Amino acid sequence: MKIRKRIFIMLSLICCLATVLTGCGNGGGQQSGDNDGKDPSEVLVLKVGQEEVYLNEVNYYALSFINNISSEQGINLDAYYNQEYPTMDDAYKAQLLLQIRQSKILYLKAIEEGLELTEEEEKDMEDLADQFIAAYDADTLEKYGIDRDLLVKMYFQVGLIQKLENQVASEVEVEDISYGTIENLVFLTIELDDTGNAVVNEDGSYVFLSEAEQTRQKENAEEAVTRLQNGEEAEALIEEYEIGQASGTVHATTDSLRETYHLSDGEVSDVIENDFGYTVVQVLTLEDEDYTAKVKAYNLNTAVQDAVNEKETEWMDDFVIEDDDLIQNVWDDFTFHDFI
Repeated sequence: MKIRKRIFIMLSLICCLATVLTGCGNGGGQQSGDNDGKDPSEVLVLKVGQEEVYLNEVNYYALSFINNISSEQGINLDAYYNQEYPTMDDAYKAQLLLQIRQSKILYLKAIEEGLELTEEEEKDMEDLADQFIAAYDADTLEKYGIDRDLLVKMYFQVGLIQKLENQVASEVEVEDISYGTIENLVFLTIELDDTGNAVVNEDGSYVFLSEAEQTRQKENAEEAVTRLQNGEEAEALIEEYEIGQASGTVHATTDSLRETYHLSDGEVSDVIENDFGYTVVQVLTLEDEDYTAKVKAYNLNTAVQDAVNEKETEWMDDFVIEDDDLIQNVWDDFTFHDFI
């Protein structure tokens, strides 16, 4: 069978792994899936390709998972979830199994790509392992079969998965678009409600201010043009005229600002009449390097996330999970009740 559509992407898993470093295990419960007192490192739970996953590793994932979802109100693992997973325990187990399989698939893909950790990266992963050990008492770690060798191995795998995702990310490019910044002073001739939305009548048309108030708004706009040209600050004028509901700093592409207003840096427009009032625009800069950099970073991050998700989904879909890859009796014995 093919692995199901992912409940969590790998980045969520890494966050889950990191969460436990700031928490503490409660050390409650018995060793998950008693297994006749066997060492958890000797109890095979599942296979993913050529990777064998033993109970101690599953216990590590479970500790990380339960720390990530715990709340002050506690978790009712016996609560009903749905027909497929009758209890929350069953649902959490399904999510945990999916996480383990996905992480192993990505790790195997990293190996296939020939990725390796540098000495510095290995040291960083070893530090994470030591932080994990410091967050738990020795008895808890011993009970679950979690030792430093296991943690280092797992964090090395996480490091390789991160490198795999970084490799995908390095191929992502976004369009290089410049943005500018203007101050927009809007003198409304329509009514607003208490939430700042335009008031409309029964046919959906704006409700206008009185003719005298509309005239005053036009005069204010004309006055604002002169005051801006004389060097007064737009922010101060917005406050003085009490037009903050619709006015303020606006960002747009450099090309659109040039095409719309035909102004240079520092210049002020004439009064612009529109359906809802009068607008005055002052160009602060047509090429705002700081804002452009922020937009590019945001767009790049979004594109990277999309690319990584798409690629990882492709790898998941291509990976076949055999029906006998899960040691069913061992998995049936496993329960989150042993961790809370």
